[in-house]
Amino acid sequence: MSDQVHIIGGGITGLFLAYHHTKRGDSVTLYEQSNTLGGVIGTKIVKEGLVELAANGVLLTDDMKSMLDDIGLTPVYPNKAAKRRYFFTNQKLSRLPISIFTGIRLVITVLFKKIKFNENQNLETWAGQIFGASVTKNIIEPAIGGVYGTRLDSLQAESLFSKWEGTGKKTILQELKKNKSKTYGTVSFPQGMGDLVSHLVGYLEPKIQIKTLFPPVQLEEILTWKGKIRFSTSLKILIPILGDRIEPHEVPNLLSITTITRFGKNHLTKKPCFGVLFGKNEGIRALGVLSNSDIFSGRAKDALHSETWIYPSVAKTGDSITWESILEEDRKVITKKDDAPTAVYVTSWNGVFPAYDRKLFLFNQKLDSLEADWLAKGTDIRFFGNYRKGIGLRSLFESTRGE
Repeated sequence: MSDQVHIIGGGITGLFLAYHHTKRGDSVTLYEQSNTLGGVIGTKIVKEGLVELAANGVLLTDDMKSMLDDIGLTPVYPNKAAKRRYFFTNQKLSRLPISIFTGIRLVITVLFKKIKFNENQNLETWAGQIFGASVTKNIIEPAIGGVYGTRLDSLQAESLFSKWEGTGKKTILQELKKNKSKTYGTVSFPQGMGDLVSHLVGYLEPKIQIKTLFPPVQLEEILTWKGKIRFSTSLKILIPILGDRIEPHEVPNLLSITTITRFGKNHLTKKPCFGVLFGKNEGIRALGVLSNSDIFSGRAKDALHSETWIYPSVAKTGDSITWESILEEDRKVITKKDDAPTAVYVTSWNGVFPAYDRKLFLFNQKLDSLEADWLAKGTDIRFFGNYRKGIGLRSLFESTRGE
């Protein structure tokens, strides 16, 4: 027998939820406050090429392949050059920014070191004790910072690696193998990530009710709805809905991110690459940069090169400085040249990304408790999003599939 499912939030998480429930034969209604679907995932088509508003790709799995077949979307696989990735540490580009001796110690740590979380340590301190100062500074800091939109001292291991036990009983390798599933690498789509949104919407429209421009609803009214209730909104929207069920001190920290896509005639690096991750205190305000036109074909026109730079909100220290000038200053540190861009497109997202710190870990425990309390009273409510089971699109797809 099919279920009635109410999905509150029409971002990519909500679309994934709607897809999985539709496949099970459920009757789905999707509610979205804005007039567009997909949330932060989307692509702007400009005269120079494609501008991704947030993610530029997704890790492809067998289940994802099946969904793409259903919605009639063919993935675009990365170029060979995408295998080349750089770190910018100690004022230079390097593919392996640690010594051979440190690399051997890292392998031994992964094989034999047992992981134990410490709730009183931020990720920078914790990683330094587990992996050592060099690996933390030169590999973990730039790699994690570029993905999670902030520096390690604003994150916490227990929240970031929530799928790990962290009790001191399992090694890093055991934890990695436990959560490993087969992937085919990062893929995109002919017209960028916006293709994923538009094809999902096209697949769902004949099968479900989609209510855009749906006004905000009080939680007490939502609790009267019949059927399953699934929240897939951003935390920025969810917190006001929950109201006094969340104490002020329980509200998680939110991050603001700016992505800047730059089109120009010259490459950032001498050889084509996936991109560059930046270490802390290197004189660069960006967390990372993706070489879009090196990674996927069709990202730029007229022999232009496309890059997307990722910045935390704190990188812009005042109204008198522009994002464009910040980017060009950062770029000059690497290229040692003045190189005027052909075009620059800025996208800023205010408070839509969670900080994976101690407060988020405790907040998720509170949501677990709320879910259990409501279910005990006969109301099936669950929460999904980039604050629950991981920040990547693959994590969002897998968590919504298994609900």
